[in-house]
Amino acid sequence: MFPLALKAPKARAFGLAALLVSLLGAEEAAAQTAQPAQPKKPRQTGVDLSASIGGGVRFGDAPLFPVTQRGAGTFGFGLAYLMHPLSIGLTYEHVGLGREDSGVVPFGAVRITRSTDTLWASVRMRFSGLEPILPFFGVGIGAVWQGAHADGVFLLDGGLRGGLPFSCSATDSLNLALRASAGVEVPVGKTVSFTGEGSIDAYRLSSEIIEGCAPGAGTTNALLFRVGLLYRFDLTEGRDKPLPPTSARHVR
Repeated sequence: MFPLALKAPKARAFGLAALLVSLLGAEEAAAQTAQPAQPKKPRQTGVDLSASIGGGVRFGDAPLFPVTQRGAGTFGFGLAYLMHPLSIGLTYEHVGLGREDSGVVPFGAVRITRSTDTLWASVRMRFSGLEPILPFFGVGIGAVWQGAHADGVFLLDGGLRGGLPFSCSATDSLNLALRASAGVEVPVGKTVSFTGEGSIDAYRLSSEIIEGCAPGAGTTNALLFRVGLLYRFDLTEGRDKPLPPTSARHVR
């Protein structure tokens, strides 16, 4: 009888301890589940205004005269709507396509300076994870028109009666342009970002005589690099609202 009397209080003590531990565990689990989940970060939206300058290199040969200068400058302005990770926009860009020289030929000599003006509709995909740097890739389709300025001398009777200088400028009608690009966006302030971008552009241009002045450039490809500044009007919903306080339940 005596050993059984000792075992009974010990069994009750172990049972009470196990019950207390289970109650404390349940209380802690209930406190954790009672905490509200952190609010989801709203999707970034905004309107972007941008300006850029750069340079480019023209590929391929001209349809009539040798290309003597392949590099020239570029500048552009853009407007886009951002709904991260996508950005959809319109951009105007002027691109110099270098120069062609005929050299002295029986009819004289001519130098043609070329350029394009393009209105681009483009889509960019931005990638997170490398903040503050945001890389992006883009594609675009554009309406392009080429310009040509010709300066030269027309030789009369093969030069026996001297030469007649001439100068003219011409603009062609609209044609198709395609673009593939990649770049980075680096914030330099709350609303201003620095951008760097490279692209391969394909212009389907006419090679016919433009307005009686000069032959067109024909189908042309170019590799372009540009840097610029972007100003963003942030339209993100709830960006200025403070996060709701997190409730905590204390275990007594």
